[in-house]
Amino acid sequence: MARCEDNFNPWPSFVDIFSSVILVMLLFLLVTLVNLGYYAQFKFKVSYTGSIATDDLILNSNPSQEQDPVRNKILRSKKEVQEVVDNLQKKIVVLQEQLEQTKSTVKNTKNLESPGIDYAEQIDDQKESAQKTFETDKYMIVTFKGNEVFVDDAIIKKIKTFTKDIKTKVGEHKIYITAVDPKNQVSATVAKQISLGRTISTRNLIRKFGYKKRDVRVDLLSKVEIKESIDDKNGYIVIRVEK
Repeated sequence: MARCEDNFNPWPSFVDIFSSVILVMLLFLLVTLVNLGYYAQFKFKVSYTGSIATDDLILNSNPSQEQDPVRNKILRSKKEVQEVVDNLQKKIVVLQEQLEQTKSTVKNTKNLESPGIDYAEQIDDQKESAQKTFETDKYMIVTFKGNEVFVDDAIIKKIKTFTKDIKTKVGEHKIYITAVDPKNQVSATVAKQISLGRTISTRNLIRKFGYKKRDVRVDLLSKVEIKESIDDKNGYIVIRVEK
């Protein structure tokens, strides 16, 4: 029986296996490069959108002002923050000075009448008043030198004497406080505020002299006819008595 024998050739199989390995390596390298490119882009965006600390930013060793907008933005932010801090420190200093002045003023004027505090009995008789008063049996007028809201010590004493005499002469009565707005203010609103402050402070003062709340009223809308000729440049208040 005839037997056919061929020579063994390993190269075709080797070439097939080697080409398959190279293709697999190329595919792996391609996938790796794609992943590196994707994650590198993601890291760049996170680093420069401000979502991490400033110290973690990757900056050039010698960046220029024109070529590094991130650094410029950080510097501007720091400068703005520093300006805000400086302004706040200045305001704090000013407020501290105002507080010290207020404490000094309160200490020096502790005998003055203020709303809600009973200083009606603490009157300095030696102090001369810059405010003026006009009295009749039905009303009392108090004028002001400037933009004062509270009456001074001498006027407090006169109002106390006036109310005491009214109680003796009239008996049961009610007091209405009316104000005439000052004419030397920048606006009507400021003038109204000054008049309101004067009437309320006077009402609180009179209530300290033994009047009930319902017996002392602020009446800003009424017009009072007075006999005296009074300069209304700085405004004045009228304390009316009605049975």
